[in-house]
Amino acid sequence: MQIDLNRSGSSKPSPLPTLVGLDRVGIATALVKSGMAEKPAKMRGKQIYRWLYNQGVTDFAQMTNLGKELRTSLVEQFDLSRPEIVERLVSTDGTRKYLIRFAPGVEAEAVFIPGVGRSGALCVSSQVGCTLNCTFCHTGSQALVRNLTTAEIIGQLLVARDDLDE
Repeated sequence: MQIDLNRSGSSKPSPLPTLVGLDRVGIATALVKSGMAEKPAKMRGKQIYRWLYNQGVTDFAQMTNLGKELRTSLVEQFDLSRPEIVERLVSTDGTRKYLIRFAPGVEAEAVFIPGVGRSGALCVSSQVGCTLNCTFCHTGSQALVRNLTTAEIIGQLLVARDDLDE
């Protein structure tokens, strides 16, 4: 038996560049391109990286070790949003299957399987569509469209982590 827990959100892509998917250096580089001096950008890049990936924040306002003025500026320049969960299915064994929309017409699946190792396993998609045509997989039911970006792949991880309250 599966429980269908659909979630709706905005699949409208943000016009702002995302920091999701960037490493510390990438975040610092984005900050420099936005006008921040190189030395503070390196320090702020490390802080933002920790907030994004260690704490899982989705809003610059939650980054309390950054000044209020900087947080306001970051909101105007960058996006931290997660992709939309179009459909979430939970099996009786705790397996969770997510259909995730990155943009209109750009969807892929991620699956969390509990009981694998100490903390479970997360299978993420690296492509929109697939050539394998697996009958159990939504992604496999689509023709291969393109590879996912780093931000889209990391977005799957963050969506699952949010859903699992990790």
